[in-house]
Amino acid sequence: MAQTRSELGPDDFTDSEAISAVARDTRGDFRLINRLFAQIERVMKINELSTITDDVIEAARSTLVVGIS
Repeated sequence: MAQTRSELGPDDFTDSEAISAVARDTRGDFRLINRLFAQIERVMKINELSTITDDVIEAARSTLVVGIS
């Protein structure tokens, strides 16, 4: 099983890209952030991924029942 990281590195391009995508997609709505991260976790588990990328966020966003415009 893949090892997971629990810290974000703002200097890491993938991390900063993921942070920007979450901020852009949720517009700071805390309930939506919570739901999005639950979906991100699900997508990562299903695909056995250890890094949150822009593609993972897009896949998670697209599966939310109430989508993000």
